[in-house]
Parts: sequence; structure tokens; C-alpha cells
Amino acid sequence: MALAPICVPNHVGSRTLSDPAAHLIDRAFERIEALMLRNASVTEQFVTCDFELLDKTLGWLQEENLLAGNRFCEWGSGIGAGTMLAALRGLEAVGIEIDSALVQESDELAAELTIPARFVAGSFLPSELDDMVHWESELENVVTQTGNAYDELDLEVTDFDLFFAFPWPGEQPFFEAVLEAVAANGSLLLTFHGREGMTLVRKTP
Repeated sequence: MALAPICVPNHVGSRTLSDPAAHLIDRAFERIEALMLRNASVTEQFVTCDFELLDKTLGWLQEENLLAGNRFCEWGSGIGAGTMLAALRGLEAVGIEIDSALVQESDELAAELTIPARFVAGSFLPSELDDMVHWESELENVVTQTGNAYDELDLEVTDFDLFFAFPWPGEQPFFEAVLEAVAANGSLLLTFHGREGMTLVRKTP
């Protein structure tokens, strides 16, 4: 197996943001701010993605027919905005988040905005990847325990066509290794890298 890079063109960022997406992003930031005021420990680990760029990139992926199917999974979904943006675009979107408090925030925001996204608390690593826990010593911000998040979703990791993650510096190889080890051929991994924008790879035979 191999991973093939796909260039995300710079003009993606100039696309128009829909009103529902803009409203979702505004409400997400309001919830993030309120959460940080309530819980100072959240501030230390919580770094927000560029949700506008994510939404525009999702639109580009759909228009270019790059998706093999309709299922989206966010690895480390945080407040859930990324997963909900995917759901607004008609994808069957789920978010996996290790922090159950953030899952609750995500569920409440999705219910408030009547967005059909699903969230589950747990590890995004499927149980068959127990042997990848050796990465733990090299990763500061990824919990590498395996869990039954996919069992709770009643789905397999191979059922998903697009994964999204926001890795900390140096953690991209880990996410790519997970994709290569367990995802279906043809599936995509989209990752956000701050000022460097989005990176996209596809798993190929």
C-alpha cells in the first residue's frame, strides 16, 4: 500500500462561504470562548482549526469528484465544527473525540443548529492497532490508546471515505500511518497545518 499526495490549490481559499456554514462557525467560536472561560485547562490544549478553509476545501473535494463515497470521519473532533461542516455538505459525518466534555458540547451545538452529525467519545484508533501504541513516546498531544469508538458507531474504519485531522507539528506521519494501516483503498486523509494550509493524501494499492 502507498499514500499518494493530492495538491490542494491555493484558489480554494477564495471560494464563497455559505450562510449556514458561517453561522455554524460563529456559534462554534462562541462556544469555544465560553468553554475556555469556564475551564482554564482547556486553553492549554485547545487550538482551533481554520473552519472556513476546511469548509471551502470540502466543497472543492466534492466538485472535483475526489471522494470515493459519502462517509466522513474527524479524528479528534474537538468542538465538532469540522464534522458539522461536513454534514452541512451532505456527507454522513461522524466525529471521534477522546474528551467526553467536548463530545457533549458538540452534541449540544449540533442539536441547537439541527445538523445531523454524530459524535462519540473514545479513541480514533481501532482495536486492531494495539501495536501502534509504541508511537506514544513520540507524540505529546495524541492519546494512542485503542478503543471501541467504531463499535459504538456500528461502523468499521474501512467504511469511511474521507478522514480529517488537525495534527500538531511532527504528528502528520502518525495520522498517515494509521490511514495506511487500516483505511480502505481510495480513502482520503485531509489535514490542516496552520499557515501551511491543507494537505491531502489518498491511500492507493
